[in-house]
Amino acid sequence: MKRTKTNSYIYFGLLLLLGCQPIFLFSQDYGKEKIDSTITAVKNSDDERKRELYSELGNNLLLKNSPDEATKLFKYFFSRDTTSFAKLFMYEAYSKNLSRRGNLDEAIAIKKKGIQLAEKLNNLKMYLFYNTSLAFSYDQKNKPDIALEYLNKIELNLLDDNDPIYKADFYHAKAAIYNSLKDFEAQEKYLLLMYEAVKEMPNTSKKRFHIYLVLDFYTQVNNPSQLTKFTEILSRHYEEAQTNIPAGHMPIASLFKRRLNKENIPVVLEAIKISDSLKSMNSLASTTIALATIYQANGTPEKAIPYLKKAAKTLKTVEKPSQLIDIYVTLAAMSAATNNYKNAYNYKILQASLQDSVTSEKMKRNIAALEIEFETEKKERKILAQQLELEKEKREKNKIRYGLIALGIVAAIVFLFFRNRLIYQKTIAKQTQAIQQQKITQLQQKNKLLALTSMIEGQEAERLRIAKDLHDSLGGLLSTVKAHFTTIQNEVDQLIELNLTQKTNSLLDEACGEVRRISHNMMPHALSISGLEGAIEDLATHLNEQGYSTTVEIKNLPDEIEATKKVMIYRLIQELISNIRKHANAKHILIQLMGHKQEVNLLIEDDGKGFNFEEAHSKGGLGLKSINSRVAYLDGTIDWDTQPNNGTSITINIPLL
Repeated sequence: MKRTKTNSYIYFGLLLLLGCQPIFLFSQDYGKEKIDSTITAVKNSDDERKRELYSELGNNLLLKNSPDEATKLFKYFFSRDTTSFAKLFMYEAYSKNLSRRGNLDEAIAIKKKGIQLAEKLNNLKMYLFYNTSLAFSYDQKNKPDIALEYLNKIELNLLDDNDPIYKADFYHAKAAIYNSLKDFEAQEKYLLLMYEAVKEMPNTSKKRFHIYLVLDFYTQVNNPSQLTKFTEILSRHYEEAQTNIPAGHMPIASLFKRRLNKENIPVVLEAIKISDSLKSMNSLASTTIALATIYQANGTPEKAIPYLKKAAKTLKTVEKPSQLIDIYVTLAAMSAATNNYKNAYNYKILQASLQDSVTSEKMKRNIAALEIEFETEKKERKILAQQLELEKEKREKNKIRYGLIALGIVAAIVFLFFRNRLIYQKTIAKQTQAIQQQKITQLQQKNKLLALTSMIEGQEAERLRIAKDLHDSLGGLLSTVKAHFTTIQNEVDQLIELNLTQKTNSLLDEACGEVRRISHNMMPHALSISGLEGAIEDLATHLNEQGYSTTVEIKNLPDEIEATKKVMIYRLIQELISNIRKHANAKHILIQLMGHKQEVNLLIEDDGKGFNFEEAHSKGGLGLKSINSRVAYLDGTIDWDTQPNNGTSITINIPLL
């Protein structure tokens, strides 16, 4: 089997020519603005939409910019979007751009990074793509062994994948590698597997490219039946895809023109025979024209004329005007090559006549197609206009809705503002009223304290006056009476016999003692002479005389206590002791007076029967009220610690400032 090595990557480039209109190549500025807009668009897209946007951007950067400019733009993109997901899909186009610049090693490095990203993101399709693409790259570098390693690594994964394109690319890569290894049987095997993978696909440029690769192989080997088969298949696909292209202008013709060696004549003759027997009109026309081209290239155009006439006769029996025109064109060329210009002219006339008919028919079809397109466009425009109207109405409704919502929000804000303001004003009014009421209460309490203070001061002044009167007037008078009575006693001895003197003396002594007691209680003499400490000790002495076991502890008592406060403290102790004497039935009394910093601490305890303070306080006893009032007058605090049958402990703290 004779086979010349074919660079499969050249065929890959034909895909652009076969399936695309020449948007080529650098007619538009497709740069940073598009990159920025794409990066913005992907932020709110799902993964599938991101993949579409990245793929579209990569392909357009590749097709609409020169290799050097595209490289700069790819680098700009990778500086803006550093996500692994973006790199996974953009590395595909970036590696292609590096390859077309001739930077094959850099392209290989990028594809290897793509494999790592596909593994990291668990993306099987991109994993298959980068491994297949690496195999092509290593085959280009004439390293088929490494290329096969990458393909063998993904073969099991490929069997689990149902995507025909990935399978077709995989088989294409294997076929290209076996072509490099001169193993043409293996190459044929994988080319046929490639065809089977795309066989049921829609008629796309990708599918036609793969069929083209198969046909290209069979134009170079001795297999007329397969040559006929794939010539017919590819012709039919091009007819379906582009009905107005003459057969002679299809890429199929270029395949045969590259095989002009006369050694190919037997294979082409066999293909013609098979095409005729199978009624494969496309293949018959293509192979007959190919035979004529070979004969003409080898200087024997006359040998082609019988085959061309036979093909023309066969084609007249079927509706294949495009192929028949190509035969007439070739017959005219062969006749002119043999200097038979008359026949050449006649064939040109036949060609022109048929061309006019075909053109007219095509024109009718084109006009009909245009009318359909026009009607469709009219309908689409009408639908679009309706959609625009609906969109406009929707926008208007949305404006009204949003306006109402905004108005409602503003109204709610205003309502809340005034409501909160009203609540605030009411709160302020309540607080002001409470403050005023508190001030009134404080003023009333202050007035009560002032009244109490005035009353207590008045009481003390009155007591002082009464004590002085009793001591100075009544006491002196009683003493004078007793002196006079003593004189009378000396002179009147007979009164002794009547025992009236002793009784009268006893009554006068008792009256003097009572005067001293009352005077002492109202203004104790010891308080004015010995101070607060002496007065308390004097009080304890009287208690001891009355049968109470009294303990007095006085420590650190400041000297600078005001006279009024001394009297009030003494009166407070007097009243507490009076309560103990009246109600407690106590045997032991403790009086403790301590000075500490700027206050005096008074503690009075007894071992009496105690009482329920809450109950006594609720009854409103005058003794408790009087004691509490005196403490309040002194700005002090009082704590009652008492329980029935557990005695009583009273703690009073009085500030000195």
